[in-house]
Amino acid sequence: MRNALKAMGILLSMGMTMNTWAIGSANIGNEVPSARAAGQGYVGVAGQSEDPTVAWSNAAGIVLLPGTQFTVGGTFEDIHGKYESPAGAETKERVTDVLVPNMSLTHTFSDSQIGIGLSVQTPYGLETHWGDGPLKYVATDSRLATTFISPSVSAKFDSAFTLGAGFDFVDASNAQLDRHISNTALNSKLTNSLYPDTPDAVASLKGDGTGWGGHAGFIYMPTDNNSIGVTYHTQVTVPIEGRVKLSGLSGPDASALVFGGSEFTTNVETEIDLPENVQVGYSYKPTSQWMLEADAAWYHWSQFKNLLVQYKGVNATQQAVLNTGNPAPQDLRDAWSFAMGANYKFREHWQFRGGFWYEPWAQQEDAFTPAYDDLTRYGVSIGTGFVLNSHISLDLAYSAVFSHNRDIENNVGTNTAGFTAANISGTYKDFANILAMNVSYKF
Repeated sequence: MRNALKAMGILLSMGMTMNTWAIGSANIGNEVPSARAAGQGYVGVAGQSEDPTVAWSNAAGIVLLPGTQFTVGGTFEDIHGKYESPAGAETKERVTDVLVPNMSLTHTFSDSQIGIGLSVQTPYGLETHWGDGPLKYVATDSRLATTFISPSVSAKFDSAFTLGAGFDFVDASNAQLDRHISNTALNSKLTNSLYPDTPDAVASLKGDGTGWGGHAGFIYMPTDNNSIGVTYHTQVTVPIEGRVKLSGLSGPDASALVFGGSEFTTNVETEIDLPENVQVGYSYKPTSQWMLEADAAWYHWSQFKNLLVQYKGVNATQQAVLNTGNPAPQDLRDAWSFAMGANYKFREHWQFRGGFWYEPWAQQEDAFTPAYDDLTRYGVSIGTGFVLNSHISLDLAYSAVFSHNRDIENNVGTNTAGFTAANISGTYKDFANILAMNVSYKF
């Protein structure tokens, strides 16, 4: 079963890489479950009674959907990042355009008391590209794609109360962290002598891994017009195994000699912690046409203390060099995010939506890294839904994500590169366009 789930995760995560601004959480959150959710500001914890994406947002809502329903779609993300040095020089991050797919399937049995569901989502991930600029000694190309494959079961206890629970198989693929290494600083450190400037070396770490988690939730409907939902996801620890490659090493008797030549490759192990979180939502339907919802979510980011890379098969001298800046303290704070949205049934076949959300940064200034580019985000979204016939419907949404500029002053660059010329102090900015589309089918 593990191999089958991993194969499904790899298949569905092809091309699935994300930038680090968040939808639904902070830090490396990227929760974009469907176009309907996007159009409503990514609310849904209190139950979307017309969308199988509820299999992800709150499994307790599965049993509220009649029959068998299926949705598949994708979110196109167009991300623009900038960095401004203390002297005012601006560096633009390479524009990142990615497609993030999603899928949800639900089935409620004929007695309407039990339902089952399956959702494939990507709630966490990152992709940043800073190139050969002033941040290069900390991060150039960084990637992480996560795929959550989440089967669930849902039960209705009475007309007012439903429960849902399931497990999450998490496939973390394409994990990558690239940065430059100063041959000048490295040779000077090894020999205590100052060497002339030489071209930089490059360090590239790549790996992947899998982990397991779980989720549970409930929905309480005291009246036909009011609904309260709560859902919980456990922490997931994902062991990552891969390789690190150093290339372009040079020096008369230092770096190349220590590593046996201009290139060096060895196996590595590390792990990433995806936080436990609690999400709560309240939905109100003042009329048969309107649905209003407000959600709040708490993410326990502070569980992830350090990013420790363990190098295999290296000698003491190599270990000392490779461990510069290792482990990397994460210094994360727990964070609350908020969202609100509305859905209006204009006519029998048309629906219109709108929403707003807010997500604060989670990584403290002393540990900030451009690989994560963790900024506070504000999002505004609009969307529409069209019912083609009794079986097929189409949902579209657009979101604009504005980031609050963040001023950073720390020495993480010095710690990583090993010399004082490297620093990442300055102002970070970000903006993103998001387009989402889903096609749904009712059997």
